[in-house]
Amino acid sequence: MLPPTEIERQDIVGEIFGSPLASQANTTRFETYFRHYCSVVCPASSGDTVIQLDSPALRTHADILSSLKLLTHDPTITFEAFSNQAVNRRSSEATPKEREHVARVVVEVAFAINCSLKDYYSLNFADGGFRHVKWERNVPFSHFVESSFQLRPAHAQPSDYRGRLADMMKRKKALKAWKLKKRYGLKIRGTNNLLEHLAFDSKTKTLRVFHQVSFLRGHLAKTKDDSLDLTFHESLKRGTLPPRLLVETLLTFHDILFPVASVSDKKSRTTLEAMIQKHDFDAEGRWIEFIRPTPADMEFEYWGDRLLALANLVKEPPPANAVVAWFERHTSERNALTVAILGLFLSALFGFLSVLVGLLQLILAWVAYRNPLVSS
Repeated sequence: MLPPTEIERQDIVGEIFGSPLASQANTTRFETYFRHYCSVVCPASSGDTVIQLDSPALRTHADILSSLKLLTHDPTITFEAFSNQAVNRRSSEATPKEREHVARVVVEVAFAINCSLKDYYSLNFADGGFRHVKWERNVPFSHFVESSFQLRPAHAQPSDYRGRLADMMKRKKALKAWKLKKRYGLKIRGTNNLLEHLAFDSKTKTLRVFHQVSFLRGHLAKTKDDSLDLTFHESLKRGTLPPRLLVETLLTFHDILFPVASVSDKKSRTTLEAMIQKHDFDAEGRWIEFIRPTPADMEFEYWGDRLLALANLVKEPPPANAVVAWFERHTSERNALTVAILGLFLSALFGFLSVLVGLLQLILAWVAYRNPLVSS
C-alpha cells in the first residue's frame, strides 16, 4: 500500500481525531503521527527493513477506516467477529497471520495500542509493570483494551498509596527528563505504543515515553465536553480512549518529564529539543495546548504505579556499573552486618594496640629519664 495522499490524510484524521481537525491533516501538526502511520500501514515505503505482508483485506486506506468503524460501532465485538467482518468480506482465504495483521494495524493506528505483543515482547519490561497483551479470539475489544491498562481506582488503592503519590508530586522536580539522564544515567526513548508509557527496562536502563502529543490532544478533543471518567466502552464508541487516561499521559509528559511551560526551565526545553532531533519525538511537544481543564485534585489512576516506581528509582539509583552491581547482588544484609561487626572489632583491636604502644613509649621515656647516658 502506498502512503496516503493529501485527501486520504484528511479522511484519516477526520475519522481518527474528529472532523474539526481534518483541515490540519497536511500540516506539521500530524507529521510525526503520519510517519508512524506509514511505518505500520505501508512499511516498505517508509524505508524500514521489513518482510512485506500482502493482506488482501487491507488494499486501501479506506479499508482501514471501514474496519475501524466496526470497532467503534460495537466495542464489544470479539476478535473472531471482527476478523470475520473485516477480512472475510474481502478475502475469505486470509490466513490467521493476515487476520492478526489487520487487527494490529487498525488498533495501532487508531488507538496507539499494539494488540499482538504477547508472542514476542521483551521480558525485561516486566520491571516497569509492563504486561504482555494480545487481543484473543473470544475477548470483546472493550474488555481487551480496559484490561490492558492497570487502572487503580480510589477504592482499590492501598491505605498509603495516595500519600505516596502526593509525596511524589511534591518531589516531581527530581523526575525531570534531563535529571534522569544526567544524574541517574537513564536512557529515554520514545514509544508509539501507549502501553509502554513510563515502562523501565532495568537491563538497558531505558525509560520508554509515549511521545505522540498530537495523538493525545486530537483524541482528547473528541471528548472535551464529556466526563473525565468516561468508561472505556463509552470512549471507544466515540472512537477514542478514556479522557482521564489521555490527560494523565499528557501531564506526565508536560508536567513531570518535560515541564517546558516553565520559562526558567531551559534544561527541560533543551532536552526535549534533543529528543525531537535525535529520537524522533513529536515536535508538537514543544508547545502547550489546553484542551480541557485539569481538576485541582487530579490523581494518577493509570500511571501512578509507574510514577512511584520511577520515584523509587531516583531514591535508590541503579548501580553505576557492572562491578557495583555485582557487589550489590552478592552482598546480603547478613553479610553487611558481619562486615560491620568485623570492622568494629578490628577498630577496637587496633585502638587497644595503639594504647599499648603509647604506654610502652611512656615507660621507655621514664626509664631513659631515670638513667641518663653518661657521655665519654
